[in-house]
Amino acid sequence: MKKILIIATIIVGLISYSCVNRQQTTDNVHNHQHSESCSHNHDHDHDHSTHNHDHSAHSHEHSATCNHDHDHSAHSSQPAAHSHDHNHEGGITFGLDQQAKIDFEVVEVVSEPLSQVIRTSAQIVPSQESEKILTATTSGIVNFEDKDIVQGQDVKAGQVLFSIDNDNMADGSLAVRRQEIEAEYQKAKADYERKQSLAEDKIISQSELLDAKTEYLKAEKHYQNMIQNYPEGKTLHKASISGSIKDILVSNNSYVEAGQPIMTLAQNDRLYIRADVQSKYYPVLKNIKTANIKTANDGKVYSLNDLSGRLLSYGKTTDVSNPLIPITFEVKNNGILIPGSFVEIFITVESEQMGIMLPNTAIVEEMGIYCVFVQTCTDSFEKRIVTKGVTDGNNTQILKGIEAGERVVSKGAVNVKLAQGSAALDPHAGHVH
Repeated sequence: MKKILIIATIIVGLISYSCVNRQQTTDNVHNHQHSESCSHNHDHDHDHSTHNHDHSAHSHEHSATCNHDHDHSAHSSQPAAHSHDHNHEGGITFGLDQQAKIDFEVVEVVSEPLSQVIRTSAQIVPSQESEKILTATTSGIVNFEDKDIVQGQDVKAGQVLFSIDNDNMADGSLAVRRQEIEAEYQKAKADYERKQSLAEDKIISQSELLDAKTEYLKAEKHYQNMIQNYPEGKTLHKASISGSIKDILVSNNSYVEAGQPIMTLAQNDRLYIRADVQSKYYPVLKNIKTANIKTANDGKVYSLNDLSGRLLSYGKTTDVSNPLIPITFEVKNNGILIPGSFVEIFITVESEQMGIMLPNTAIVEEMGIYCVFVQTCTDSFEKRIVTKGVTDGNNTQILKGIEAGERVVSKGAVNVKLAQGSAALDPHAGHVH
């Protein structure tokens, strides 16, 4: 009997040791290993009598860029799956070292007075002072000074461009006219010298001598002008401005009449930009503030300030044949503007409406959807879908998606967009307990 009690005691001891060992194994399973970026405090209440674990309070501390909610409501004695619910707010990490490598800028969103924008096309035309037309001062044969003269060729003020030869013309020959002017000059000169000696002898009055001197000086001026500008029966025509040849209206060695246009010179230093707008805009044209011009040559947008420009005028009336209202701006040519070409113009008019305007560089398109990147931390950003309004060529109105006071990437938004595709996975996603 005594041996039976000893054997029973040993059996009970072995069973107790097995239960304790199993309990320790289960507890070890619930020892979570987390990354350094997140701090987890787990409160595990174990009921050893039933071996059910109640994890009612798991306190997890994470960085500001991600929030983790862990549900440990049911842990059985067997190693079951540990479920994590990760609620990400579209966080995109773009570090300070990455920002320093590019043209990166973040601006604060503000509500500001909006401008009404009239968007239309406009034509570049020469200003009144930038073009000069050279006309024939006499009838005759045109001879270009440079036989290879072409449109676009640069010229300097005072440069001889062509001459008109009418020496062999039956009527109005310059050679005959030159002889007449020379004869008149020689006669006036001799008359003046003769009256000078008579005045010294008191034979004529000083008034008669003064009249003779006047006639002599007039004849001398005509003669010198003939010698200088009409040598050997030719009329010399010089460039009146420095610029380039815009048009050549006659052929070399052709006959022209006096007053006929021969050549057009263009300086193109100051240009006009003319836009035609619908008459419905007439009430607000008096409030025009500025304009932005987008050229087809380089695709850039230039403001009036960039081109040292100003508003010249806008039309006050319309007619049946052309119901549009002309608006004319004067600008300085930056070397990109070509007279005769067309540009896109954004005319801004002052308005009392308030709203949000962002640089076009802040807005990124993704398959027809427009978005911006809002800064949530120094190196963390959130993609935000927005609704666009009007644009003035440089900035665009945002109707919906962001609020004043938020900070948005204005330069480098494309780089932040690329960074979202290479973002690292959350280290806690889908781990099993």
